[in-house]
Amino acid sequence: MKDETRPDRIWRIAECGWLATRTPEFRQALREEVHMQRFDEGEYTHHIGDGPGGIYCVIEGSFGVYASSDGAGVILGHIFRPGAWFGQGPMTADMPRYLAFKAMEPSRILTLSLPAIDRVARRVPDGQRQFMSLSEYNQLLMTRTISDLLIRKADLRLASVLLRLLEIDTGSELDGPTPCTVTQAELSEMANVSRHTANAVLKRFANEGWVQLGYGRIGLRDAAALRSFALAGQ
Repeated sequence: MKDETRPDRIWRIAECGWLATRTPEFRQALREEVHMQRFDEGEYTHHIGDGPGGIYCVIEGSFGVYASSDGAGVILGHIFRPGAWFGQGPMTADMPRYLAFKAMEPSRILTLSLPAIDRVARRVPDGQRQFMSLSEYNQLLMTRTISDLLIRKADLRLASVLLRLLEIDTGSELDGPTPCTVTQAELSEMANVSRHTANAVLKRFANEGWVQLGYGRIGLRDAAALRSFALAGQ
C-alpha cells in the first residue's frame, strides 16, 4: 500500500467486508497494489457511461451509488460506507460504467487500477475468480435494495432502507457504529417516499429511540427494535 502513514489500520478496514472472504494470498497481493485517493464532497470516482476502470474500497467517509432510470433520471440507490468495495461491474464485462459513485462527504478510498487487477489475477492462483466474487457479493446488496422498494407501506419501506444503510457498516467492527451522512431528501429518494413522509416517519422513529437524527446525518440507536418493527408489519 502506498502513500499512507497508518497502513495496518487502513487495511483492517479494507478486510472487514468482501475481502475477508478471500484467501490470504489474494488479500496480500491486493495490499501491495492499492493506493490511497482523497475525494472532496460531491466528487465522483466516475460517471455513468465512462469507460472501464479499477475497483475501490471506502476507507473513510461514504459514496452514494447512482443509477440511471428512463423514468426518473439519475437516482440514488444506496450509500457505501467504510469497508465496502465497489466498481467491479465493467471489469468482468468490458463495458461502460452503468453506475456512478459520488462522495457524500470528504472521503478516502483505496484504488486498484485495471493493470493492477490484471497483475494480481495472473499472480494469484484462481485470482480471476476471486475478483469475480465481488460481483456476487454486491449482487446480494442489489437484491436487498430491490426488495426494499417492493415493500408497500412507506414507514416499513423506510425502516428497511435505514437498516440496510446503517447495519451494513463493516468499518464499525473497528470503531463501533457510526452515523450515516445522508439528508432526508436523499433518504426519501432511496425509499421512494415524499420528503414530507420521510420527515414524519424519521421523527417518529427518533421519538421511539430507534434512530438518532443530526444535521445531514442519521445514526442507529436500537437496531433490534427497528428490525422488529420492519418485520412485524410485513
